[in-house]
Amino acid sequence: MPSKTNDKKKQNVTRGIIDALGRRIISGQIIPQKTILFEQDLIEEFGASRNAVREAVKTLAGKNLVVSARKKGTMVRPPEEWNLLDPSVMNWMISDSGTSEMLIDALSELRQIVEPEAAALAAERANSTQILKLFECYEQMVANIENSKLAVHWDTEFHKVLLEASCNPLLRSLANSFGQLLHSNFTLFTNANKGFIRNLIDHKLIAEAIRDRNPQLARERSKFLLQKNESDIKELKTDLKNVVLPNSTSST
Repeated sequence: MPSKTNDKKKQNVTRGIIDALGRRIISGQIIPQKTILFEQDLIEEFGASRNAVREAVKTLAGKNLVVSARKKGTMVRPPEEWNLLDPSVMNWMISDSGTSEMLIDALSELRQIVEPEAAALAAERANSTQILKLFECYEQMVANIENSKLAVHWDTEFHKVLLEASCNPLLRSLANSFGQLLHSNFTLFTNANKGFIRNLIDHKLIAEAIRDRNPQLARERSKFLLQKNESDIKELKTDLKNVVLPNSTSST
């Protein structure tokens, strides 16, 4: 019967293969639809068992990064087919200088599409617990203004609660993936140009509009916050190469 120690070692080997291949795919080291990954080559490169390699490839396939064909090897899918909301894929893209800026731009666009309407829906549908949670997040942001790690945590929580308070099941399902991207986005701005401090009061104004059951005002205040966020992004772009993007904590 295999020991727990051996099982853990196997899991670590598999995770190592997943992480190494995932980062190579995202960075373009493995060319989509051209480079073929053969099982035996991976076994030899990583010094891993056949089962570990197959499990790693299976996991990457589940993220829509690769597709395997029997006796033909494994091929990387085109980028437009990748599951960008997968936590590991997001982490690899955020960590890679070649994809991080694109992801930040895409997040900005997604927020402008989603958040104002989520805020308007929250003004109509949020329950008292959710409204109190929004104010709690804001108060914690203020209380931790000198602690960037906690400030970013509560900023991220505010926007996750906002999606949940919309009471739309699809928006709720986006909350965790959305939150991971926002966490990295907010950490960048907090550390780089103090955007967190400038935008702090806007969170309170959004929460107040939701509390007052004013959908139009909630929508407008959300749009105003996002316009300021867009300005922050433009301001940072000239210095983006000198900014160290934070890794997100994620599991494969």
